[in-house]
Amino acid sequence: MIKVTVATKNFRFLYRLNEILGGIKEIQINHVLPDEFIPENIDVVITTEIEKKSVDWKKKFIPKAFNRYYLYSNICLTYIGKESFSEVIIGIDPGKTIGYAVVADGETIISVSEIYTAVDAVKEVISTFFNIETDKLVIKIGAGGGKVKDEIVQRLNDIFYDKVPIHIVREDFTSKTKPTSTEEKFSKNITSALLIAARENYV
Repeated sequence: MIKVTVATKNFRFLYRLNEILGGIKEIQINHVLPDEFIPENIDVVITTEIEKKSVDWKKKFIPKAFNRYYLYSNICLTYIGKESFSEVIIGIDPGKTIGYAVVADGETIISVSEIYTAVDAVKEVISTFFNIETDKLVIKIGAGGGKVKDEIVQRLNDIFYDKVPIHIVREDFTSKTKPTSTEEKFSKNITSALLIAARENYV
């Protein structure tokens, strides 16, 4: 759990942050005005460019965009004191319902979701690519999924031209591997995507 304080007088800014970050269980958010007391147990303070000089805090984040990947990944990076992750892996479980997972440095789950078309899955990859600071991005896609998998792979190859590694991962383990306590809270498709992100048994 990362404890976050939003220090601002800009209530539109506060509303947009709460709207995007409110559903993330790994974050606990409260609000103060810039000149108010910030509790010592707070991990990260978010404020605006205009108000940053009024906020005296070591781990301070000033957002430049309102995107879930951008906001949550930067909160995590600010919390651990880094400017970028070493590696971000996207795991995709293709099928009628597509499982999608983004995992940073092998342990931080940035995002999980269920997606219903190959086009939307590719859009999600593009959003991940442009909004998370990382030294290396890897895409891992389950070998099953038939035409959906083929369409995702083709579209990604057309977009990235080998600039991002795309690996096809065997899926025979996804129904047999016992999920971890973290994975148990997710749907079958998302759990499979997380398992795909973690495995290296490429086809």
